[in-house]
Amino acid sequence: MAPSNPAKLREVHSEQQDSTPASTPVVRAIDVGFGLVKFSLPAEGGITFSSFPSMAIPADVSAVRSLSTRRRDTFDVPANGAEYEVGRDVGLAQAGGSFGRDVTDEFYKGAIYEALTKGALRYMAEAGDTAIDVLVLGLPVNQYNDSKRRDYLRQTYERAVEIGDGKTIEVRKVIVQAQPMGGYAALEEHLDELNQVIKATGGALQPLASIDEMDELSVLMVDPGEHTLDWLLIQQGSINPRASGAASDAGRHRVIRAVQDSLAADIGRPLGPAVAPRINEALRLKQPVKLTGVAHDLAKYEPQIMSVIEDSLNRMIDGLRDAYEIIDLIVLVGGHPARYRDVLSRRFPSIPVFVMPDSMAANVRGFQMIGEAMTEQA
Repeated sequence: MAPSNPAKLREVHSEQQDSTPASTPVVRAIDVGFGLVKFSLPAEGGITFSSFPSMAIPADVSAVRSLSTRRRDTFDVPANGAEYEVGRDVGLAQAGGSFGRDVTDEFYKGAIYEALTKGALRYMAEAGDTAIDVLVLGLPVNQYNDSKRRDYLRQTYERAVEIGDGKTIEVRKVIVQAQPMGGYAALEEHLDELNQVIKATGGALQPLASIDEMDELSVLMVDPGEHTLDWLLIQQGSINPRASGAASDAGRHRVIRAVQDSLAADIGRPLGPAVAPRINEALRLKQPVKLTGVAHDLAKYEPQIMSVIEDSLNRMIDGLRDAYEIIDLIVLVGGHPARYRDVLSRRFPSIPVFVMPDSMAANVRGFQMIGEAMTEQA
């Protein structure tokens, strides 16, 4: 991991703080996760946040695609010499073995990542952006640790980017952040909710008089994503690189796979990749999953789910070494943190475990704040 900035990381944590444009800079953020792409957009009087599935399907150029009662909310974007369909309705393009995802550690430089990033930029362009002064991108902690990966993203997207249909958007500066760093930056928006959890825990930590007191604490940021479980230990405003890390194949995808394997064994036939999003949605809504007209209750697979989560968190605790002894506060971000919160609260009953409100968008909201803080300091 690159040396951490001694400045307050909640306000801004970056390797470079130079040459951002001085006049009303346009700041945007994209968090490409293995499950969802989260991004900021221009809106009347400010910005808003949106998302779409992290799926990129080879574009169907046939006339059949146009046979619909409405145009689906997707775009065809160029990536690695081919065209991919991405966007909010991309699930309508999925069929059979066309999984449309990449859950490998080389995700950041593959065609899927490129298509997804360009899809987010296309949504920004459609909302009115023609150029972006500062674009903040995120990487899982284990990938952020590799400077070559950070450099690759800067070199790839710090330019005029083709975003499909002959359109381009100019990106003047790219900042790369470790994904959980965004959640840490966004904490200042939720002091009251955080203090409620601190008070209810009843441990040594007392409610904070102001968010500035956060910079005196040892805060463990935990991000259970779709593929990786990331964690950052932030001590007095600086990242402790020796106690921060990530476990691959330790996120939501592994949970879904465990449920899918168990379900396939119970019904007596293999289940293809197109079933995974249905299982994911059924788990999220706590509803049965419907396959070939039959509703299957997934509650029976709770032991398999908890086994995966316990194992993933054991890997994190092992990666912390003995640093868990000095943790004052645990903060969870990401799309599905509730079960992780329950396990961590049982393991560390005197440490407050705070789930960020709107946890799915916590990182990208923090990225936006980091980018805006950088332009103010320039």
